[in-house]
Parts: sequence; C-alpha cells; structure tokens
Amino acid sequence: MEPQDRPRFVTAGALMLLTAGLATYAGATVAGMGLHRSTLGALPFGLFYATVIFFLDRSVLLSTRPYRYGSDGTVRVGRAGPATAMRIFIAVCAALLVGETLLLRIFAPSIAPRVTQIRQEDLGRVLRGWDANQLGEQRVLRDDLAAGQRALDSAHALVTGKTAEVNCQLTGGDGCLSGEGPVYRIKLGELGAATAAVTTATRQRDAAQARLDAFDRSRDTRRAHFRDQQAATVDAADDLLIREKAFWRLTVADRSVLLWRTVLTLLLLGIDLGPLMFKRTLEQTALRRRERLVQWRGETTDEVDAQQIGQTARRRGELAQTLAEGAADRYGQYVQRRDEIGTSLRVAADLADVAVDREQIRIDRDSRIRDLRIRYRVPDPAPAPDPADRAAPS
Repeated sequence: MEPQDRPRFVTAGALMLLTAGLATYAGATVAGMGLHRSTLGALPFGLFYATVIFFLDRSVLLSTRPYRYGSDGTVRVGRAGPATAMRIFIAVCAALLVGETLLLRIFAPSIAPRVTQIRQEDLGRVLRGWDANQLGEQRVLRDDLAAGQRALDSAHALVTGKTAEVNCQLTGGDGCLSGEGPVYRIKLGELGAATAAVTTATRQRDAAQARLDAFDRSRDTRRAHFRDQQAATVDAADDLLIREKAFWRLTVADRSVLLWRTVLTLLLLGIDLGPLMFKRTLEQTALRRRERLVQWRGETTDEVDAQQIGQTARRRGELAQTLAEGAADRYGQYVQRRDEIGTSLRVAADLADVAVDREQIRIDRDSRIRDLRIRYRVPDPAPAPDPADRAAPS
C-alpha cells in the first residue's frame, strides 16, 4: 500500500465502524419496540444486525471492480456486483426503518394523543357493533311480546264471544234454546277451553315481558362489562403498528413532520451508504489498480489458455476425423485386395482342378486305345517326325 493511500483505507474502516454502530442501535431499537423490550434487552438483535452489515460492507470494500470490454471494444472498469446492489437495498430499508424508529421516539408526545384517538375509534367501532347486536336481540324479544299480546287479545275476544253464546243458551234469544241443554253444555265447554287459552296466553305474554325487562335491566351492566374487556384489549395493543398509524395521521395533519421524516431518512441513508460511496475513491488507489491489473491479467491468461485448449481440441477432433476417414479408406482397400486375392486363388484352384481332370481323361483314353490295339492286334501308329529332324538336311 502506498503511503498516500493509507488515509483512504483508514477512513473507509472508520465509516464501516460508524455504520456498524448505527446498525447496532437501529436493530436494538426496532427489536425493542417490536418485542416490547428495552433497548438494552434487545441489544443481541442489534449486534447480530450490525455484524451482518459490517461483513457486507467489508465484502463490498474488499471486492475490486474488474476491467471489462466496453461496447466500443475499449477496456473499462466494470460495474458494481450483486453484493453492492444487495447492500444498497439493505441500506434503503434500514434507513426507512431506523428513521421511522427515531422519529417515533422524537415525536412520542405528539403521537400519544393520536394513539389514544385510534384506540377510542377502535373501541367505539366495537361498541357500535355490540349495540347493533343488542338492538337485534331486543327487537326479537319485543316481537315475541307483541305476538304474545296478540294471542292474549285473541283469547280474550274468544272468551267474550263464548260467554255471550253461553248466556244466550241460558237465557234464550234469537237462534238460541233456553235452558241448560246439550247445546248449553257444549258452549260451556268451549268457554272453559277459551278461558284456559287466556290463562296460557297470559302466562306466555308475562314470560315474554319478563325476558324483555330482564334484557333491558342487564343491558347496561353487560355493556359496561363488555366495554371494560374491549378497553383492556385495545389498550394492550401498544405495538409498532398502532404507533405508525398515529404517526401517519400526524404527518398528514402537519406537513413539517413530513419534512422531518424525509430529511432524517435521507440523512440516515447517506450515513448508511457512506462506505459504498467512499469505495469509489478506493478504486483510484495504486493498490486497487494493481489488483485490477493482476485480475485482468489472470482473466486474459485464462481466456488465452481456454482458447488454446479449445483450438487444440478442435484440431485434434479434425485430425481424428481425418485419421478415421483414412483408416476407413485403407480398410476398404484391404478388404478389396483380400477379396481379389481370394478370387484369384479360387480361380487358380479351379483351373488346376480342370487340368487334372483333363489329364485323367487323356490317360484313361490312351489306356483304352492301347487295350483295344492289343486285343485286336492293331499296330501302333508311326510316330510323327520330329520337326528338328526334318529341318536338319537343309
């Protein structure tokens, strides 16, 4: 490392430690608010998050951007890799989350009334649902009471009519027979049944009225008990979500809060991306240039070796194909010569066999002629003169 480059690397290390410290506080604060713990109790979460951020920054700072061929064929410094893109994504998410956490602590006094308002709205919504349900039950009870009252009025009207018929049968009148005869006793039985129906309808009406009265008397008590239960449930919902909802209402109501949120988020994002932005200055150091040159030389050497190996493999493939074709031709010629020699041998053998057969035929023929001459005493023919003897006197 060159002496003039040492301060740059020291600054990069300091930025990494600063980012790790901010990540420790951010992770502990977010985990504490989410898990309802103190910041000190959630410190292990912050240390784990800071360790992840530290080693990501370290991997990004230690990685050297290699040389790459440009679109015009020139050699240029390549772009950032996947590790840098992932680190930027984590930085943006962390800046948003940490900024929200810090702002929730800063604006906690202003957020508290909004949280109370949200809880009251939730409680009022639940109570309105409960009241609607109770009104439905009360309507059913009133309908039962009205039906019982109508049944009682009908029973009273029936008793009145049956009483008039009994009196008509007892005293006599139009269409009535006077005296306590069979008709009178029938009408008197119907009057008794109507009176019993009145008693039953009265009991049912009174029971419906009692249920309605008991429902009305206990409704306030039950509503208060239900309200206490729901209030305890709503008050227990003191998590990060309800605070964020309250903070959003405060932001919508007051534009200055939105300005603070934006400025603080950008500030934290800039701090978190400090090591990545400072990495561009490290790329200009002599150490990184040497590393980039060595990496480029190694890549080009590997590429040349790969091309040579590929060329050798292709040449070997071509030679192997040529040798295979030559071997196939030579083998074809060998097969052809072998077939020709085999044919010649078979022809010679056949000709020899023919000559032997001819000689046997000649010998057999001469033997028969000699036997015939001996048998019939025919002299042998004079031998033919030798052409040499005939040519000697001249």
